[in-house]
Amino acid sequence: MTSAGRTKPLISVIVLNYNGASSIRHCLESIRSQSYAPMEVILVDNDSTDNSVDDAEHLFPEFRIIRNPKNLGFAEGNNVGIRESSGELVLLVNNDIFLEPDTISSMASNLHDDTGVEGGLIYYSDGEKIWACGGKFDPVTGMHWHLLQGMSRGHSTPGILEVDYVPGALLLVRRSILEQAGLLDQYFFLYGDDIDLALKAKRLGYSIAVVTSATASHMVSQSVKSLEQKHELLGYYMMNRNMFYLYFVQLPIPLALTSTTFQLAFLLFEILIFRRPNSYARAKMTALAHVLKDLDRAWQARNKANRLGQLPVSLRLRDLLGTARSRSNSRTYYW
Repeated sequence: MTSAGRTKPLISVIVLNYNGASSIRHCLESIRSQSYAPMEVILVDNDSTDNSVDDAEHLFPEFRIIRNPKNLGFAEGNNVGIRESSGELVLLVNNDIFLEPDTISSMASNLHDDTGVEGGLIYYSDGEKIWACGGKFDPVTGMHWHLLQGMSRGHSTPGILEVDYVPGALLLVRRSILEQAGLLDQYFFLYGDDIDLALKAKRLGYSIAVVTSATASHMVSQSVKSLEQKHELLGYYMMNRNMFYLYFVQLPIPLALTSTTFQLAFLLFEILIFRRPNSYARAKMTALAHVLKDLDRAWQARNKANRLGQLPVSLRLRDLLGTARSRSNSRTYYW
């Protein structure tokens, strides 16, 4: 843990923006108001068309701004900022995340030596219900889910909680892990990069944790909603494509096959319980077809991941059954 006598590490805050006019000002104001120092803040814009980056440049002249010539997606967009940053720790922040004043300070002061990736307790934008307190990943079924999602504010939580991954919307990671892992895999245009990074950190011997005193609120998928105005079901397709890819990159082959099979069978659950239309089935099958076409790339990424170390496999079937039962009873599906 960071000691009082040690110089506090420089934290590089990377904010990725894509058409974030509705949220970027509030996001950057919450970063400007942080009690932690020293920080460097880099805003990376993925070729927005709504003038949000121009407004940010005018209102926050102390922050560095990088303009990408096209939308590079979440992983590579953040990589641009990471390459230009210099902090010992890197904090990824979505443009629709709003931090409490001591959020970064809480994360930094509770970072243990064996923790590689760290997150916070994130509420929906109304501040009443939890969006995520980290997440769990089951390697048999390939299912992943946010912990405590939908729970009311004030729900009892430990100060530090060990998890399988933390959402990329608010993610602190050691630069040494990014350097060893090769930054974020740019195949993850949207979704899945946070789980992939966490599994790589685990291969390197680190734990993944949530500091529940580090709180924030989240408008949830504002950039994705902007994209889906032109491309229906883009988020659903990307989530499935990236998870199929992740199974073949990270999991032992038998588990990659069980996860893929389960995800195809899960279509029945989505259709029968949540009344998803047939377009969802087509999107999921298209996602799998595209990953099978990209198996050579997945195999290369798999070889790189294996060189980091052996992946410790933790089964989450009991947790998954409890989560599935709760969501089936409530007919509520949190993505």
